[in-house]
Amino acid sequence: MPYRSVGAIKKMATLDGEIVALAPYEPGSVLGAFANDPVKLAMIPFAGGDVRVQGVGLDEVSQGALIDQRVGLVKSGDELWALLDVQHKPKIDPVTRSIRTLAHNPRGGAAFAITWDGTGVELKLDGAEVVARTFELRGKVRAVKLDGTSCLVAADGEGGGGRFREHPGATPESGTQIRCDLPLAAAKMTELAGGPQLAALYAKGKRDVCVVRRVGAAALEAKILALGCATVAAAVLETCLFALGEDGVLRLYDGATLERARDGAETAASFELTLPAAAAPSVVASTTRGGNRLWLGTRAGEVFRADAVKGTSLL
Repeated sequence: MPYRSVGAIKKMATLDGEIVALAPYEPGSVLGAFANDPVKLAMIPFAGGDVRVQGVGLDEVSQGALIDQRVGLVKSGDELWALLDVQHKPKIDPVTRSIRTLAHNPRGGAAFAITWDGTGVELKLDGAEVVARTFELRGKVRAVKLDGTSCLVAADGEGGGGRFREHPGATPESGTQIRCDLPLAAAKMTELAGGPQLAALYAKGKRDVCVVRRVGAAALEAKILALGCATVAAAVLETCLFALGEDGVLRLYDGATLERARDGAETAASFELTLPAAAAPSVVASTTRGGNRLWLGTRAGEVFRADAVKGTSLL
């Protein structure tokens, strides 16, 4: 049964700075919300309850991840820092430099980063220390997403728009499970959301999104869609895309809508929800443990939780 609506929206926390990353750690049923200016980390239980907010002694942060309930990672400038003992007073420990992007793994245990020279970095906990293992990547990877069981990447390729690949595990080192060429219009898209049935490649502040649908056991279909508003962030649950617009509206595009949509055409959402927030939206994440949910952050430091509802709409 597809997702038909989003409802039961609830504010879970308010931090002082812009929410720049939401990192769900599903084994512990907790969400890490990373705020910038001032830099803070909030640990928010999926089911609600006490929220622990800790200040972090860094000047700025742009990305964040949780390895487990005790250890986080943040990208500050080009440097990567470990946050140790985040349930109490985080201790800051340098890990590595020259980092372009950091990818969070919702199942924990590790994270993945890419350096500015295109090297892959696996990040794991060794005792009380985060260690970095570097390795060469195949091709120039411009976007990466870990869904807990596989590593999704968009890489530059001879086709102009690049190539989408799915690799087993938490890094793109193993052989490709499935792949497809991307349309030329996807060449400059550097943000990736998705899972085993659907992925979405996009550029922040642009309306066009490249959706990659699984249409067979070993077959993918990629096409460009024009959404209802410029996209701030996107998340995926099963075959459904949830796009957070600059106008503060969360738009749901269900599997049937994505299947029917023509390549390059403007596509109407199957459901829309306006955020009850005064500030502009910034990030979105999805979780399935304890319920199918969307987590939304704003530039004013608000974090909301909403239920993704199957069947008939609640609103």
